[in-house]
Amino acid sequence: MSWEAINLAASEFSKPSEPPSLCGLVYAGKRHIVSGPPEAAKTLCTLILALEHMRAGGVVAFVDFESGPGETRRLLEDLGATLGEVGDVFYFEPDGPPERNDIEMIAREKITLVIVDAAAGAYGVSGLDDNKRQDAEAFAATWIRGLWQQGIATIVVDHVVKSSELRGKFSIGSERKLGQADVHLGLEAVKQLHRGATGLVKVATHKDRGGHLSRPYAAEIELVSDAETHRISWQIRKPAATTQNENGWRPTFLMQKTSELLARSPEGLSRNAIQTSVYGKSNQHKRQAIDELIAGGYATEEPGPRGARLVKHALPFTSPTSPDLAATSPGELLNDLAHLAYPLQGGEVRGEVADEDEADELLRRHPDIAEGTGTAQ
Repeated sequence: MSWEAINLAASEFSKPSEPPSLCGLVYAGKRHIVSGPPEAAKTLCTLILALEHMRAGGVVAFVDFESGPGETRRLLEDLGATLGEVGDVFYFEPDGPPERNDIEMIAREKITLVIVDAAAGAYGVSGLDDNKRQDAEAFAATWIRGLWQQGIATIVVDHVVKSSELRGKFSIGSERKLGQADVHLGLEAVKQLHRGATGLVKVATHKDRGGHLSRPYAAEIELVSDAETHRISWQIRKPAATTQNENGWRPTFLMQKTSELLARSPEGLSRNAIQTSVYGKSNQHKRQAIDELIAGGYATEEPGPRGARLVKHALPFTSPTSPDLAATSPGELLNDLAHLAYPLQGGEVRGEVADEDEADELLRRHPDIAEGTGTAQ
């Protein structure tokens, strides 16, 4: 009989939530997805996690469908791995899914972290289609569940759709991939790494059942390459703080308009040029929008000619809120206007609302907006 009630009050189920034990990002014994677009340093960052785990006393298995043994060894050596550390990695290039004896071998070798790079190759050798819900379920059952039941942490590296507008927070393929994971981290390359330069990768928190990771970003990883040897050092740190005011308000519409302007200006723009080009009456809010984009990794700032500071596009920013005016009561609308920096176009009105007094005056002078007949820009 499979339908036998389980007593959740039993002591064996009394397990407090433990914070991530590996670099503040990876939970012991949990199921993780690490996803990102091309050139987001996904393999490099997961190998960093592998080295950090080994140096803390863990044992790592690397299941490779992307790089090959020669390239994987080179990446590890670029990261400063010794020959002994390279040899300690359990490296696999399988031509099929794991069988029961493979799971038992991994447990017998006391492996504590298994990295699969990447999901597309694992699905391929398993004869599965990651766009199909039932195949995503079958993948989890075959590749992940047995390791999870043995208390072994897993990281599956995955890709995202190319279009940033359509990407959302999901890996490419069925949404059930996310349902089969405890943690989903998204990598965003704010500044791509090359020889002799510094790169920066932001780690977004897309899912965290344990609840210990900060949002929207859990961390940022700075990568520094030596110009002669390409030896790569790294620092994993807390994400840069945002600049929102004490009420939590941010000029999200101005942020989106500034982001769109920067995307059309690959050479970068000075702060004065941005303030002149972006519509709005408050230069203070425009400056805050620029600071927010830089703090969030959506833009970068670097020295320009004649002492100027150039702000450049890094990642697209989209305002997270778009209230439906026609479906919003006047009271709800007033609250939205007072706190969401939402653009309006109604008669002569055009711009951003930053405080409750301005919102109240707007509604008094333009009752068509309060009645739901105004239009959103």
